[in-house]
Amino acid sequence: MKTYPIEEVHSGEDDCLWVSLGFASEHEPLDVLHIVCAYEVEPQDREHGMDAICLERDDQSRGGYGGAERILVGERAVEVRLNDAGRAHLELEDGLCLLWPAELAGKTEALRILGRMRERESGRVVELA
Repeated sequence: MKTYPIEEVHSGEDDCLWVSLGFASEHEPLDVLHIVCAYEVEPQDREHGMDAICLERDDQSRGGYGGAERILVGERAVEVRLNDAGRAHLELEDGLCLLWPAELAGKTEALRILGRMRERESGRVVELA
């Protein structure tokens, strides 16, 4: 599992719950992981496999639903364990461990939103450490 410090974070509650974690990987100085969770799952979402967390790397061209086995959220890190589909979608060989710095604008709000994700059906892979 690759480990990187989080350099930037953004989050919000619009039509869904979302958190974007910016980090510098060895190949991308401006890499980002988007974690997106629907408020409600509709029957058609279930039929099309869109009833799980959506993970995107950079943009929608490297992303998809159901790629996370587990997202462990804590004050020190966000650990994303990927299944085969997640590794393929995000073009990663393994999962990610993204480390929170001691101080980072937006961290508190992002942790709150990640906590809210676990209350939703599509956020069932989110666990709080």
